Amino acid sequence: MTKRYFNLHRHSPAKDLEETAIINLFPADSPPQKDLYSVGLHPWHVYEDTLERDLALVEEKGAGAAAIGECGLDRACKVPFDLQMQAFRAQIGIAKKLSKPLLIHCVRAYPELITEKNRRGNMAPWIVHGYRGNAETASQLINHGFYISFGEALLDDGKLCGLLREIPCGRIFLETDDKAIGIREVYEKAASAMNLSFDMLSTRISENASRVFVIRGNSKEQPSRA
Repeated sequence: MTKRYFNLHRHSPAKDLEETAIINLFPADSPPQKDLYSVGLHPWHVYEDTLERDLALVEEKGAGAAAIGECGLDRACKVPFDLQMQAFRAQIGIAKKLSKPLLIHCVRAYPELITEKNRRGNMAPWIVHGYRGNAETASQLINHGFYISFGEALLDDGKLCGLLREIPCGRIFLETDDKAIGIREVYEKAASAMNLSFDMLSTRISENASRVFVIRGNSKEQPSRA
């Protein structure tokens, strides 16, 4: 059966038989036997005394992952920003070493995020997940080669739906994150906002996933550097 929904980022296994999802893991979590997964050290959970161990686990489990992350930068949390940056830069290095895309959590740190990407040169794609920002920031991200993923915020944020229409379809993903909603709801809202048929949106996002990730059944051996 062809699966209709690609879910970039969720925190529990998918129950919908038509859904392909990337399951989020933290460093100490055990990889699933069948599902795709990402593994990363979230900026909320960076601790100086466990940083070296956690990064080693990310690299170890990252070898079999679809992506490294979620990782990133968050000025709204209590973890010192310098320590967050240290952990983030280390995970950028892991992603580059393993030729894996990056799934990124970013809050009030987009200038620093863009600077880090520009410093790194040719790498697998970087995807900002759970985007809730404004149109100007989204445009900057797209211009610097990022992909952007939208989640449950689309369901009740008219401005975000308007922004979605301005982003090239080839740079979009959809997700449920840790929310108790179905990925179908997100797809239905996004398709309506973008004036696309459901099937067209599903096809375009599946194409994005095939271009960015190594997914079982793909003939490609390496992710795109687009």
